[in-house]
Amino acid sequence: MSAWSYERVLAWLDGLLNYERVAIPYAQIKLERIRALLRRLGDPQDRLRTVLVAGTKGKGSTGAMLAAVLQAHGQRVGFYSKPHLWDYRERIRVNDELVPQEALADLVERVAPAVEAGDGDPWGKPTYFEVSVALALLHFLEARVDRAVFEVGIGGRLDATNVCWPEVSVITPISHDHTDILGQTLREIASEKAGIVRPGGTVVLAPQQPEAEEVLVATCRELSARTVWVGEDVRLEVEHSGLGGVRFSVTTPGKRYEGLHVPLLGRHQATNAAVAVAAAECWAAVDGWSLAPDAVREGLARVRWPARQELVGTRPWALVDVAHNPASMEALRQTVGELFSGRRVVLVLGMVRGHDARETISRILSVADEVVVTTPRHVRPVPAGELAALVAASHPRVHVVEDCEQAVRWAFGRCAPEDVLVVAGSFFVAGPARVVLAGRAGASVS
Repeated sequence: MSAWSYERVLAWLDGLLNYERVAIPYAQIKLERIRALLRRLGDPQDRLRTVLVAGTKGKGSTGAMLAAVLQAHGQRVGFYSKPHLWDYRERIRVNDELVPQEALADLVERVAPAVEAGDGDPWGKPTYFEVSVALALLHFLEARVDRAVFEVGIGGRLDATNVCWPEVSVITPISHDHTDILGQTLREIASEKAGIVRPGGTVVLAPQQPEAEEVLVATCRELSARTVWVGEDVRLEVEHSGLGGVRFSVTTPGKRYEGLHVPLLGRHQATNAAVAVAAAECWAAVDGWSLAPDAVREGLARVRWPARQELVGTRPWALVDVAHNPASMEALRQTVGELFSGRRVVLVLGMVRGHDARETISRILSVADEVVVTTPRHVRPVPAGELAALVAASHPRVHVVEDCEQAVRWAFGRCAPEDVLVVAGSFFVAGPARVVLAGRAGASVS
């Protein structure tokens, strides 16, 4: 049993340099730091079978679906994602179970000396994200997972997860985000994401915008990587999108999967699921077995992915989403327009720096009758007053409530039972909103 309490674990992690909360100088993104750390820990990444999931939109959902499909086939699956909504342990799961507090404390107690030893390295001490990846690798190894799915943090080429050698690489839709780090153009961003492609490897790709597709095609050709494109090699047929999720069928070169259902809102989730099914099929083929359609249906049907267009209440309708870039906010707008047409919508918005706030909010304002702007609890928030000015330039009804939780409560109070409350803009708004809405609006939040 570890001598570290869980509170001490969280305090120690919070003391690390956290590029999820401060600006990232591009020159400081180096794989040498995590490679040095992992060498001191015995290179656990070399003893795990992994897949990396990169992209701008849908990589977390796709990773969750891939893990669920593999798990439904009897595989013991590790899944690493970021950031967490409420509990740090959400980042590290094995078969849907969060890493236990005791196990995390034991891991941190063993990893801390190796981290502190990095003070003497020329590239510096490991960061919060790098340490989190190392903890996940160790936990998955010690939990004896069959396979581990890693959601890439930012980009791909220099991301800490790229120390793994994936048997399958996955790239979800690429769009503009983190342009201060990854580049201003889709070509530059796609080049960074393509860094997870391996020579002679297999890459499963979602449909892409032409500029991004051109870069990905060229990279895969240069590395002699096999590509599987959803929309070309894999066909998707969306049959119904409603409040219960999306129903669809997927046809790969080798098999047809009919009557699939994911209990997540938005037609885009069918695309994410098609990518996940294709990736699972490719990964199974590595070992000479094939997916069973019934198991695929079972796995997708039990996917739960909080705060991704998550319906957490019905009186009023309450929808929480981590959408924080133009593409994800456009997907949210489409869902609200499709599922709640004709209803009054009260929108709670809060954002952090590092994203194009003006372009992001422009994608959602057309469906909102009122907008409540707030300030996330983050070291780099977009202040509510600043965001409100951007909203007011094109929307007549804007309110400012600085405190995030209070903003959600206040907006809730302005809703009639038949109205729709939408909360979006940041993980750091969606997380607190889920807690506030628990027990309200007929909510079921877990």
